[in-house]
Amino acid sequence: MGAEMCVLGSESSPAEREAVLGLAGPEIAWLHKITDKSRKKNRPVSDFFKAEEMHQLVFVSVTLFLVSFGSYARGNRAERSIDRPFISLLGVDNGQRWGEWGLKEMCPAGFYAAGFSLKVAGYWESLLIGDNTALNGIRLHCVNTAKGTTGPYTDYATVQSDTGSWGTWKDIQWCKSGTLMSFQLRVEPYQGTTWDDTAANNIRFKCSGGEEELKGTGMSWGTWGSWSETCTGKGICGIQTIVEEPKGLGDDTALNDVRLFCCD
Repeated sequence: MGAEMCVLGSESSPAEREAVLGLAGPEIAWLHKITDKSRKKNRPVSDFFKAEEMHQLVFVSVTLFLVSFGSYARGNRAERSIDRPFISLLGVDNGQRWGEWGLKEMCPAGFYAAGFSLKVAGYWESLLIGDNTALNGIRLHCVNTAKGTTGPYTDYATVQSDTGSWGTWKDIQWCKSGTLMSFQLRVEPYQGTTWDDTAANNIRFKCSGGEEELKGTGMSWGTWGSWSETCTGKGICGIQTIVEEPKGLGDDTALNDVRLFCCD
């Protein structure tokens, strides 16, 4: 849990952290209640704890400390945005359409995507749950091009749109030099009513200069479609995805399609 909280603190907005931690939830409400009792009766807070409640206090205290530490570690990191102007939109023609477009998320001003990572449900996980969902999420990792476009990078911002409920995040793949400029999507076509659909399976990008390609660590169902157009401007700067909500006993597909934004 601690590692998750630090990640949230360093890359997420305050609203996102509150949503994940449930700061309006029962633990925080309980702590406020105990604190109010202590203040009104002018007695130590510990006088109002039962032994079993101490565990809850420890949980809340550690959680809030980790959030504070994450916010401190964040320092002056640039804020992500949904409102950054863009000059072109990249898409492909083989994406599936189960689900709805999520919110777009843009790199901070002056930042452009130089790397990406994928959330993938592998064979063993799919076997355990009895359903293949393959590609569940795509993250863009954005760098300040004014500071250079040659890795390795230690200071970068991460953006993502909606993601599926399954899988794990894989390692970041970086352009050796430059930024992401175009993409290609591997998608499984509709399998009918008796077979399992997986929709999007993998993605690959071309870096600026046109010579370097980065292939994701996704799954292999389906086929590669056509390449998108190449970004006008300095490179890819934002992302928006279609993700199907979990269907319970139905056939889940998770991520279906993606479109990417380009900035000058």
